[in-house]
This record gives sequence, C-alpha cells and structure tokens, in this order.
Amino acid sequence: MRILALVLALLLIGGAAVVFVRAQILKSAPSPIVAPTIGNRVFSPDAFKERRREATLRVGLRQRQRAVVLVLDADDAVVARAAMRQTGRKIRAAWDGLDAAGALAPDGIYRFAIELDGGRRVIRIPDPIRLDTTPPVVQSNAEAGRYITPGLDGETGVYTFTLSSSEPTRFRLDVRRVQPNGTARLIRRETGLKWERRKQMRWAADAGNLPLDKAGKPVEPGSYIVGWRAEDRAGNIVIAPAVVEPGELEPARVVGVRTVALTPSLQPVTLLGDVELIRHRPGAAFPGATVARAQGAPGAVRLPRAGAGFYAVEITGGGWRGWAPEAVPGRAPVLVMAPTYSWQAANPADADLSGFPDVPPQPLALDRPYGDGIETALAGLGGVVTAVATGTERRVGAIADGAIERRGVPRGTRLVAIADAPVWTPGLMRALKRFRARGGLVVVLDDTSLVRRAERDGAAITLDGGPDEPAAGRLDPLRTIGEAEAALAGGR
Repeated sequence: MRILALVLALLLIGGAAVVFVRAQILKSAPSPIVAPTIGNRVFSPDAFKERRREATLRVGLRQRQRAVVLVLDADDAVVARAAMRQTGRKIRAAWDGLDAAGALAPDGIYRFAIELDGGRRVIRIPDPIRLDTTPPVVQSNAEAGRYITPGLDGETGVYTFTLSSSEPTRFRLDVRRVQPNGTARLIRRETGLKWERRKQMRWAADAGNLPLDKAGKPVEPGSYIVGWRAEDRAGNIVIAPAVVEPGELEPARVVGVRTVALTPSLQPVTLLGDVELIRHRPGAAFPGATVARAQGAPGAVRLPRAGAGFYAVEITGGGWRGWAPEAVPGRAPVLVMAPTYSWQAANPADADLSGFPDVPPQPLALDRPYGDGIETALAGLGGVVTAVATGTERRVGAIADGAIERRGVPRGTRLVAIADAPVWTPGLMRALKRFRARGGLVVVLDDTSLVRRAERDGAAITLDGGPDEPAAGRLDPLRTIGEAEAALAGGR
C-alpha cells in the first residue's frame, strides 16, 4: 500500500509538472495574432456619418489558418460574430452593433476576440470598444427675436448664446438663409472644432466657412436661421433645426440683420443711433435732384413737408443706405399712382421674423422695408411722373394705391395715371370707380397693370391664388398720355 501511494504521488507530481511546463511554453510562445488595430472605438449604428456606424478590426495571423472574429460583452459572453473578410493571414472585421439575433445590442463596453483551432482557442483583444447610440443632451440659452447689425460692437453687432452638453461634444455653428422659393442656403459654417462640454457660440452677421473668432463677409439685411450641430464621439448628432420648415425651427433661433431702411410710412428701421434722411425728386435720372435733408436719431428725425410730387427718400448711416417712395398728392390736378401693393407683393422681406420670406400667397405686411429692386422701381415711376408732366403740361403729384383705397382720390384731381401696377384690390377698384363716376379720368399706360387680384385686411394684403383677373377695363381707361392730354384739354 505504501508503494502504491508513493507511485500515485509521483504520478500526480509528474502530471502537474507537465501541465506547468506546457503552460510556461504557451506563455512564452509568440501570440498567434499580429498587430490588432481597432477603428471607431466608440461608435453608433445611427451615426450621422456612415463611416462611424461600425467598429472595425484589422489583424494579422502568424500562421495561415481559419479564424472567426467574435464580439464579447463585459462578462466575456459571445454577443455576435463580426462580419469579416480573411485574405491569407490578413483579417478585416466590422461590427454594426447588432447581436446574433439581429437586434441592437445594449449600449456598453465590448471587445473583439479571435477564435482559432475550430473554437479550441480564443484570443481576446484587450482594447475595448463602446457602443453608444444615445445622442448628447444639449441645452441652449439662445434668445429669440434679436436683431444685430454687421460691424457694430457688443450685443448690437454680435449674437451670442451658450450651448452645454451631457458629454464631450463637437459643436458647430450653422447659419442659413431661406430663399424666396423656400430652400435654405447655408451661409455661415464654423470650422476648427474641438471637443467641449460647454461652448459660447457667436455670430457677427457674417458669411463664410471660418472659425468663430474669424469674421467673414458681412451679410445683407434680412432674417437668418442661427442653428448648430452637436456631435458626440460615437457620431450621434443633434441638429438645430432638424427640419427647415415654417414653425419647425426650434431650438434654433431666427436673428434679424438690420442696416438702415425705411418703411413706406418713412419710419427708419435701424439699430444705429444717428441717420440722415435725404429727399430726392427722380426724373430723367435717378435719384434726381436733392430737395431736402434731415439728420438725427431714428425715432425723431423728420423731413420737412413736401409739395405735390413723387419722391425717392434715402436713408443713410454707418456706410449703408436704403430707399422708400414718398407720394404727395398736394392739390395737383394730375396724380400718378405709386403701386405699393405691387412693390410689396414682389418684396420677400421677412416682416414677422419667422425665418421664411413673406411671399404670396401668405399675407404681406404693407409697412415693411422694401427689398432689392426698389431703386429700379422708384426710378421707373419717376420717369412716368416726368413723362406725364411733360405730356399733359400740368402740375403732377402722386398718391399711393393704399391711400386711394383708404381715403379715395382727392377732390380736385382730374386724372389718375397708372403704370407698372399689376396688383389691385376690390377696395382700390371701388375707389377708382367712384372717382370715374364723378367725372375723373384714369389712364392706364401698359397692359400689365391691374391684373393680379388681392384682398386687403388692415395693414396687409393677400394675393388671390387664382388666375389673373384683369380689371383695368372696368374703369374704361385712356391708354396713352396723348389721349389723357386731349381729354384734359376738352374739359377745361
């Protein structure tokens, strides 16, 4: 019995020694894999950029043999087999975050592993990968309803707000301007991004692809959607605004950019503290002769009263200028109608600061600064006034179509001349018909005037969405200045 026990003990010691030696040999043997490299250690299947939507592995084998790439969770349990391609001793694999059943795996830490020898050996890659499908939680203190002016200091010239995130994030400023056709154009894009949890954003009414501390080209007056993007390390992204549609811009803000402008009621629209108003009388050339000036604070500056006529009023300040018409009927026997309805119908200015240009068929505020092209329109009407005055040899004043609708044609007026005025309203037409009924004359100098019907509601008009409805014929109008002169002469 002693001998048997001794033999058994020697066998156990020998077996243990063999196991120990084998373990030491395995430890000292080179790893069967070479240079494992992981791409996208933090990833999300929902990442904004497609290349960030999976974790990748590149690894080599010391010997050519069949391999399988596994994905293990924090407890070393197999979650999925990674999609892989093996070319000789080179392996490329990728995991898209789905488990073996095709469902999205929980957010968390995972590792790649290489299975060799038909599953008898598993080599774990120690470097972790993190599946993160949760976008960052971003908070903003951006204020609504703000206006800024390019080049001015402080809050008058720069729109600032702060973004904070629940995790390291790359914030990017994005500023868009919506075109009259409804498409949005990106005009300011921040570059030089860093990983931050909190960031002060700033926009100085400029355009270009630049870091925040660099100023680009100043933008034109108008309204702009000041938004941002926030991307976490996994590629999850929060975009403001997510959709560029009316009423859907939150949490982005619409910021108005103002330089100097005048409304049709000659109210200055500016953030400057001092402006100059200049009244011109357009004629054969624009802007024509200067007839009056006034300078002062926007809320107090006033031009002196003007005599009968049509004027182009200029506002200047800070190196900028704007224009508006001024129609004064006075006691002139001949009036040219200023087509403010038509001018505002062609004006995409965003009066309600919604971020979207005010264009038909939506209601159009009548007392808002005019858009591009108003100088050409003013010059054109100034030429009409000059032609009517020359052709009729009478004193000529001017009156806005809105004034005719509200108060009628003044007593003492014998002729109203209309040109380049496509938009008409029932109220305007009724007032002109009353003028005709009491013996007044109307001359319509083109075929495009009074063809687009609109409805007036308070201080706004809404264009009819139907086909053109010519209305000039209802006035039995004269068609040339010569006919107008003959009719005036006949009724001396």
